[in-house]
Amino acid sequence: VNLRPVTWTTRQRRILLGLLLAVSLLFLLGLSYQRNGGWQGILNAVKGPPRVGLQIGHLEAGRHPEELANLRYSTGASVNGVNEVDVNFAVAEILRDMLVNEGVVVELLPATVPQGYRADLFVSLHADSSEDRERRGYKSAVFRYERNDKDALLKQIIDANYFYFSGLPDDDNNVSGSMLEYYAFNHERFKHSVHPKTPAMIVEMGYISNAEDLAFLEDPVNPAYALKIGILSYLREVGRIKE
Repeated sequence: VNLRPVTWTTRQRRILLGLLLAVSLLFLLGLSYQRNGGWQGILNAVKGPPRVGLQIGHLEAGRHPEELANLRYSTGASVNGVNEVDVNFAVAEILRDMLVNEGVVVELLPATVPQGYRADLFVSLHADSSEDRERRGYKSAVFRYERNDKDALLKQIIDANYFYFSGLPDDDNNVSGSMLEYYAFNHERFKHSVHPKTPAMIVEMGYISNAEDLAFLEDPVNPAYALKIGILSYLREVGRIKE
């Protein structure tokens, strides 16, 4: 009887090692699938926590790059000592803290957006004003021309929650062309804009020129909470956070 030990060629050893690694990988994927609730959970684990960009409308507008030089004097509305940029800033800070407490990574951005900015979503925060002191309400817009397949969904969810929690009327009739063609979403014209695959919208949270709207905005927790619920609802809808 020939009892010579079995010898393995280099090629055979590599094949065996590859099979063992494949089996181990499948086992680990199976554990991850169970722990994270399916393939979407695995994808989320790879991506990391959801990331949200909040632009503070008009903040540091004077520092715009040359391609946005005509916006350097767009510093926001000011009515009876109330400055829009201050309202935007206060809401952004509280909204950031609310979202961070929910496990969301938040970046506060000035008027100039980093080139090709990417996130799970981007919201530009603004407050409106009008010579007509009776005009009031909330409005929003996504870019006039389709950038991706999620802009409309983001707007729908944010709007529904803002109206519900704020009680403000719908001011959609006063959406302006500058909102529909907002510079930060115009990636074909400007380098300093949001990446087209990043869902993005601009919101006018209310009128600082209207007494009722101003009372709502002066406590930044009010608009911040409405926006927080909308943002979290969107992230759940697209599967970036669990139900």
